[in-house]
Amino acid sequence: MNASFGARLSSKERIIALIFLFSLIAWNFPAVGKAQAKTTNEEKSLIFEIKSKTDFTELENKNSENQTALIIQQQKIAVINERVALLRNYLEAKNSPLANYTEILLAQPDWKTIIAISNSESNMGLHCYANNCSGIFGPDGLKTYATIPDWIVDMQNLLNQRYSGMSLSQMDGIYVQPRSYNWFLASSRIYGELTELEQKFPPFPKTASAQNG
Repeated sequence: MNASFGARLSSKERIIALIFLFSLIAWNFPAVGKAQAKTTNEEKSLIFEIKSKTDFTELENKNSENQTALIIQQQKIAVINERVALLRNYLEAKNSPLANYTEILLAQPDWKTIIAISNSESNMGLHCYANNCSGIFGPDGLKTYATIPDWIVDMQNLLNQRYSGMSLSQMDGIYVQPRSYNWFLASSRIYGELTELEQKFPPFPKTASAQNG
């Protein structure tokens, strides 16, 4: 029974049990008090040593987790840079001024739609009206923007609010009125090319939790 009891205890628990047993012996047999005190100090020292080793192990594990997170973050940055380079090269090949805003475009969920519509409305940024490269109308007519990034963000907001989940075919006749086959053809062609380009994008690395799972 003693053997099975000891087997169920961890090393730390066994040490604490020993200290408790020595305390009982010293209380019943004062003559062994000095020996018990010496042993208790040794056991306490051992407990401290075990705890120190445990803390060091936990610190090592934490440092390892931080190192893994840092490596994953660096890999994500490398992926973003490669994606930006691929899209920028595409836009530059089209002589599009939007190449200067590649990072901002890729930060938008509907970057392909934004670029595709800009092709129909401004020849992909070559002929923008007051930085409005997608023909967005407001209450007073064509909207104007201080910068191209302002237009990009507003275009994404418009897509979120009024055209969420809609294809270019479904937008034709609503975004542009009346329905225009030429508008759809110009935008869908670029959208198709961007979809092919997207397939070349390197994937983002898995998170640390996903890797461990």
